[in-house]
Amino acid sequence: MSPSEVFSDLTRREEFFALAARVFGVARGEIDETTAYESIPGWDSVNHLRLVMETEREFGVKYPLERIPSLMTLNDFLS
Repeated sequence: MSPSEVFSDLTRREEFFALAARVFGVARGEIDETTAYESIPGWDSVNHLRLVMETEREFGVKYPLERIPSLMTLNDFLS
Protein backbone atom coordinates (compact mmCIF):
# COMPACT_ATOMS: atom_id res chain seq x y z
CA MET A 1 0.00 0.00 0.00
CA SER A 2 1.27 3.47 -0.79
CA PRO A 3 1.99 5.99 1.98
CA SER A 4 -0.59 8.44 0.60
CA GLU A 5 -3.30 5.74 0.89
CA VAL A 6 -2.31 4.72 4.42
CA PHE A 7 -1.90 8.23 5.75
CA SER A 8 -5.07 9.70 4.26
CA ASP A 9 -6.70 8.70 7.57
CA LEU A 10 -6.09 11.34 10.28
CA THR A 11 -5.66 8.70 12.99
CA ARG A 12 -2.91 6.97 11.02
CA ARG A 13 -1.22 10.34 10.42
CA GLU A 14 -1.22 11.01 14.16
CA GLU A 15 0.21 7.54 14.79
CA PHE A 16 2.98 8.33 12.31
CA PHE A 17 3.82 11.61 14.07
CA ALA A 18 3.91 9.78 17.41
CA LEU A 19 6.31 7.25 15.89
CA ALA A 20 8.52 10.00 14.45
CA ALA A 21 8.61 11.76 17.83
CA ARG A 22 9.75 8.53 19.50
CA VAL A 23 12.43 7.92 16.87
CA PHE A 24 13.76 11.47 17.17
CA GLY A 25 13.43 11.64 20.95
CA VAL A 26 11.20 14.72 21.01
CA ALA A 27 7.71 15.55 22.24
CA ARG A 28 4.93 15.03 19.73
CA GLY A 29 4.11 18.75 19.81
CA GLU A 30 7.59 19.62 18.51
CA ILE A 31 7.01 18.12 15.06
CA ASP A 32 4.52 18.47 12.22
CA GLU A 33 4.34 18.03 8.45
CA THR A 34 6.89 20.79 7.90
CA THR A 35 9.56 19.30 10.16
CA ALA A 36 12.63 18.80 7.97
CA TYR A 37 15.76 16.67 8.04
CA GLU A 38 18.31 18.10 10.47
CA SER A 39 15.81 20.71 11.72
CA ILE A 40 15.79 18.87 15.02
CA PRO A 41 18.90 17.33 16.61
CA GLY A 42 17.42 13.82 16.67
CA TRP A 43 16.92 13.65 12.90
CA ASP A 44 20.28 12.44 11.72
CA SER A 45 21.19 9.83 9.10
CA VAL A 46 20.76 6.90 11.49
CA ASN A 47 17.35 8.01 12.73
CA HIS A 48 16.34 8.81 9.16
CA LEU A 49 16.78 5.14 8.30
CA ARG A 50 15.12 4.07 11.56
CA LEU A 51 12.08 6.16 10.68
CA VAL A 52 11.91 4.60 7.21
CA MET A 53 12.20 1.05 8.57
CA GLU A 54 9.81 1.52 11.47
CA THR A 55 7.23 3.27 9.29
CA GLU A 56 7.40 0.45 6.75
CA ARG A 57 7.07 -2.17 9.49
CA GLU A 58 4.33 -0.50 11.53
CA PHE A 59 2.16 0.80 8.69
CA GLY A 60 2.83 -1.74 5.95
CA VAL A 61 4.09 0.83 3.46
CA LYS A 62 7.12 0.50 1.23
CA TYR A 63 9.40 3.34 0.20
CA PRO A 64 11.38 2.65 -2.97
CA LEU A 65 15.10 2.56 -2.18
CA GLU A 66 15.85 5.38 -4.63
CA ARG A 67 13.26 7.60 -2.92
CA ILE A 68 14.61 7.29 0.64
CA PRO A 69 17.27 10.03 0.29
CA SER A 70 14.63 12.48 -0.95
CA LEU A 71 12.40 12.08 2.13
CA MET A 72 13.43 15.46 3.55
CA THR A 73 10.31 16.46 5.50
CA LEU A 74 7.78 14.48 7.47
CA ASN A 75 5.25 15.39 4.80
CA ASP A 76 7.44 13.55 2.26
CA PHE A 77 6.94 10.38 4.32
CA LEU A 78 3.17 10.85 4.15
CA SER A 79 2.85 11.38 0.39
